[in-house]
Amino acid sequence: FFPLIYWPVSLTAPKPARATLDRIDTYMKRGGTVLFDTRDAIEAPPGGASQSAGMVALRAILSSLDVPELEPLPSDHVLNKTFFLLREFPGRFTNGQLWVEALPADHADDPNRPARAGDGVSSILITSNDLAGAWAMRPDGQPMLPLVPGEPRQREFAFRAGVNIIMYALTGNYKADQVHIPALLERLGQ
Repeated sequence: FFPLIYWPVSLTAPKPARATLDRIDTYMKRGGTVLFDTRDAIEAPPGGASQSAGMVALRAILSSLDVPELEPLPSDHVLNKTFFLLREFPGRFTNGQLWVEALPADHADDPNRPARAGDGVSSILITSNDLAGAWAMRPDGQPMLPLVPGEPRQREFAFRAGVNIIMYALTGNYKADQVHIPALLERLGQ
């Protein structure tokens, strides 16, 4: 029913019950995507994003799930072009990395190639850039939280990142189709 669940990782929240984790695991195996956001990119030690407190809390949650192999978002991933052409996925912070399910190389000529469930959509996305913090608005239409470093178009690109993530969860990998390549290259000016 819900193609995407946004899960902000909280250091103070207890680890979910086994029954809840089993339901999340089933959800991901049946085509749902969970976007985990540790929201701590600014607190991560230099070169040690995997050592941040948020990542440690996330690892405790993920240790009970059947998580596929992950990789940093490749530059040619369909998520970069689902709606907007993006190179980064900023939120309140810009220095965090977006992680996706590592998919095997697609060899169309191999008759034994594995079927990709969920139309090629990653069952798990992980970021530390606090996407929802960048999207949050007060009732008067002003942003709730400041951005770091606060570049002029950072909030706009955070919204664009959100649109791409939603479109990706809803439509799958249709943009990976080669028929779109000429139009995308023209728009990129290449």
